[in-house]
Amino acid sequence: MWIPAVERIRSSRRATAGAAMVLALSYVLLGRLTFSVSVEHSNVTSVVFAPEGIALAFCILFGPRVAWGVFLGQTILSIWTGPSVLGGAGIGLVNSLEGILGAALFARWRISPQFARPRDVALFVALVFLILQPISATAGVSVLWGVGVTPANWIPSGWDAMWIHGIQRPISDPSQLPSAWVHWWIGNSLGQILVAPLLLAWATKGTWRRPDSRGDLLASALVIGLTGIAATVLPIHPVLVLGVTFPLLVLIGLRRGLRGVTTANVVITPAVLWAGTSAKRFLDQVSVPDRLAYVGFFVATAFILFSLMLFSMFEERRLLVERLARLARQDSLVPLDNRRHFVEQLEPLIQQATARGSPLAAITFDIDHFKLINDTNGHAAGDRVLIAVANTCKALLRDTDIAARIGGEEFAIVLPDTDIADAQRFADGLRSAIAVQHLVASDATVAAAITISVGVAALQPGDSLDDFLNRADAALYDAKRGGRDMVVVGR
Repeated sequence: MWIPAVERIRSSRRATAGAAMVLALSYVLLGRLTFSVSVEHSNVTSVVFAPEGIALAFCILFGPRVAWGVFLGQTILSIWTGPSVLGGAGIGLVNSLEGILGAALFARWRISPQFARPRDVALFVALVFLILQPISATAGVSVLWGVGVTPANWIPSGWDAMWIHGIQRPISDPSQLPSAWVHWWIGNSLGQILVAPLLLAWATKGTWRRPDSRGDLLASALVIGLTGIAATVLPIHPVLVLGVTFPLLVLIGLRRGLRGVTTANVVITPAVLWAGTSAKRFLDQVSVPDRLAYVGFFVATAFILFSLMLFSMFEERRLLVERLARLARQDSLVPLDNRRHFVEQLEPLIQQATARGSPLAAITFDIDHFKLINDTNGHAAGDRVLIAVANTCKALLRDTDIAARIGGEEFAIVLPDTDIADAQRFADGLRSAIAVQHLVASDATVAAAITISVGVAALQPGDSLDDFLNRADAALYDAKRGGRDMVVVGR
């Protein structure tokens, strides 16, 4: 699950304080950059307000303690871009609370930051479009309305002249409010669904695939970007740009995972926005701010959401296939391989050891008096014993070793590059580690001691798989006949 990884990020106070400062700085710099577009086109907000996405991602990753970075960043941004410090502080407070609410709902709804299921994408989109940004747009437009129509002692003289160099012109006409709200809602929503998944993808594990083929991501993103730029000068309808990008997004999603998809979205979106707002014969009848809003909303719904949903469908299918494959090779009760998968792995190990002349050892063991444990304490207690023994065995294995449950209470281990003496020492260590364990009854008394009988064998020249394992089994039966709780080396 992803939650423990997020909790580890939150655990360091120093890291949280540093993240809040990074958040504030990013908020200011990206806010200033995006507001320049807003001022140029007399828009209420930028078509992609990236700071909102950064704020949401940081609150999800680091928890509510970084929210003060949003407040600080918005306040500094207001000082830098215009005289409305109080208005900026008000918007910053709302955005801070919005980030806290978004992180809380993200966790409560158990949305995975890896967006591995379509439900994760659907819930995230609903969170942004239907909850967070209606709050942000309503509060932000209300602040602008108050600044624009209500004279207050803190509003300096020459407001109109100064405001043109800041975020936006004051709203003095009530008929502008609906348009202002829509522009605010689209710009901030697009910023969140574009930037937040990107940061979450790069901050969490398990979202990158095939490290040996990174060139396909750069090549695909470059093709998409050049296509978008070409759409501004060639007689191509901008909508056709999306038709070119969709197959490439499918390729990126399959080969590069969530990091590839979100990175490609960030590269592609500016090209599509540029194509949509600059190409001739496209929405010529509307103003540039409205065109920005329309194209932005189109990008959000038909482009980013498509790519995320498509990726989540591929990822869900991939995880399902992996789960089925794991179930096919793993024992149904204990965390070890089943007999079939064990044999499939052992055959090439025998061939490799024979060809190289390297040692190979096999260990078979079973739990002493296991039927008595089941009959006396019940099958549930027997299952607990099997799981405990398997976990102890697994903890002692190397990465190259293989182990499996090959019968009811019988287990087998194969140790590559291990001679008979080292295999005997390993087996005795395993026997000792299990011997200190006891089955505890419901009244906290010791119900039974857990011991094992072990047989060890080394691969001999000309051995088949059956010869190899039968020699270890013969040694196991010698250990059982010799009194159990012992290790016997086969001849």
